[in-house]
Amino acid sequence: MEELKSKAANLKDHVREYVQTYVQLAKARATKGASTAVSSIVIGVICFFFAFFFLFFVGFGLGWWLGTLLNNMAAGFFIVAGFFLVMVVLLFALRRKVIVPFIQNIIIRKVYE
Repeated sequence: MEELKSKAANLKDHVREYVQTYVQLAKARATKGASTAVSSIVIGVICFFFAFFFLFFVGFGLGWWLGTLLNNMAAGFFIVAGFFLVMVVLLFALRRKVIVPFIQNIIIRKVYE
């Protein structure tokens, strides 16, 4: 009978250790997922910042160049503005079928990485 009590106590200790290890593993996985997500967001924001200024200066330079070619600065800038308007319309039209699923897949891939 003592042997049975001893085995039950050992089993109880092993189960407790198993649960503690499982909880620690879950915390480690959650921490890794959160840190990956936050680092991806930070990198995304930085890339957005640089891409914004890149597009701004490319658009400004292209507008200026087209303006000198056409001998009308306003026409050059309106042509560039029209190009950016077409890009916005395309992004808006494709947002549900292409852009949103693409972003969702990236997020899901990062979470399960």
